[in-house]
Amino acid sequence: MTMTILRNDQKNTIDKKSTPKLTLLPLIALILCEVSGGPFGVEDSVKSGGGALLSLLGFLIFPIFWSIPEALITAELATSFPENGGYVIWISPAFDPFWGFQEGFWKWFSGVMDNALYPVLFLDYLKQSIPIFDQLYVRIPTLLAITILLTRLNYRDLHIVGFSIVLLASFSLLPFAVRGILSIPKIRPKRWITLDFKKVQWRGYFNNMFWNLNYWDKAST
Repeated sequence: MTMTILRNDQKNTIDKKSTPKLTLLPLIALILCEVSGGPFGVEDSVKSGGGALLSLLGFLIFPIFWSIPEALITAELATSFPENGGYVIWISPAFDPFWGFQEGFWKWFSGVMDNALYPVLFLDYLKQSIPIFDQLYVRIPTLLAITILLTRLNYRDLHIVGFSIVLLASFSLLPFAVRGILSIPKIRPKRWITLDFKKVQWRGYFNNMFWNLNYWDKAST
């Protein structure tokens, strides 16, 4: 009996030591990719907001009332339940394992639907420079290849996922960083306060704000 307990304790210790962890930089990249809608979301916010002013105000004010509280709740609950599973584990003891399953399933379903957009958006950007990606005989195999590659990465070691997501985040941000530097001489501050209330699409505007600044709870898993 004593030997069995000791072996179980040793096994638990080994499991805890062997559990892979994300370091700080991959964790930051992961949160960025989970939360930020990226430049595409910003462009849509400006369009639905009838100019730059509402979009700028939204990205300054909205995080105070939504993003920061959501991030703090995530941090508090993740430290209260330091186990793999995140929000699924939070729901189960508070309500019932059935509702914990519902939370996990619908979050997963939401992620599948949301993540299906990004390879398409990537090719939509790419086809502006390489028009052949607008042709179905090239577009469909490319989308399948991207999806299979990213799915394969998720089945590999967590360190590989972390390294890959840093590369993907850098790859995504680099062109916009370069364009941002090149556009410095063309900055016109008076454009920042443009607002046409007749063109404001409130539903689209708030949807874009949520999309760009939501999902902090995903960091818990």
